[in-house]
Amino acid sequence: MKAEVVARKPPITATPDARIKDVAKIMAERKIGLVVIVDKNQPDYAVGVVSERDIVKAVANNVDLNRPVKEIMTSPVITVEGSEPVWTVARIMRQHNIRHVVVTRGGKLYGVISIRDLVGEESVLRSLIEYGEPEEHRPSAD
Repeated sequence: MKAEVVARKPPITATPDARIKDVAKIMAERKIGLVVIVDKNQPDYAVGVVSERDIVKAVANNVDLNRPVKEIMTSPVITVEGSEPVWTVARIMRQHNIRHVVVTRGGKLYGVISIRDLVGEESVLRSLIEYGEPEEHRPSAD
């Protein structure tokens, strides 16, 4: 199974000048754990991501939530091309200790795959089991 099949919903995006609290509100309202930060002039180009972890760190460090999200976003963005198999997505998540991977098609923003997407569908799990590369087991950081 290819990454673009799993990343079938359009990504939720914001621009670097959006306020941190507005991005947090988007996450809460949409029940998502990641917002892709896109270039204002090229909305199909990801310049960063903001995850729940980034928001929690900002709150814990008393960052003014009216500040622009570019101050807390993670960049560069870890991406996978949509034609890659889902086991590649799982491997990237594990290698980088992340819960979301941005999916591109031809270098342009296409979607996001979350860990929930990988474990939430039987067909994806079957694909991971059938075609995945064996790796030694390492405990999760969560």
